Amino acid sequence: MGELIGLVAVICIFGLPLIAGIVLGLRAMKNRNQERMGLINQGIIPPDTPKKKSDPNKMVSLRNGIVLISLGIGIIVGFLCSEYLVIGQGNEFWVTGASVVFFLGVGYLIYFLVTQKMPLSKQKEELEQE
Repeated sequence: MGELIGLVAVICIFGLPLIAGIVLGLRAMKNRNQERMGLINQGIIPPDTPKKKSDPNKMVSLRNGIVLISLGIGIIVGFLCSEYLVIGQGNEFWVTGASVVFFLGVGYLIYFLVTQKMPLSKQKEELEQE
């Protein structure tokens, strides 16, 4: 009986959202097709919707890179402090958590300082590419 509960849980967690996504996607395609057919029946030729290749926003990539690097440094420093320093003995969770939060804050400050030195026109270009 326990295996059946686990199987049902896995099916519900992964299967139901997948099925819902497929149903909603097919419904959206059907609605788009009906709309195009309605325009064609009225004598209006709908324009083709070309798929745009979007350029990646470099500002978001820069922020994510700095934050992930600072997150990794925070985890490493937290583990080292909790392992080798007296303050970390018995407080491993709090020391690691505090160092992660501290280094994430440092990462966001670095990102702010990097983007602040960038010319304003370049920042606007990057934001418009989103």
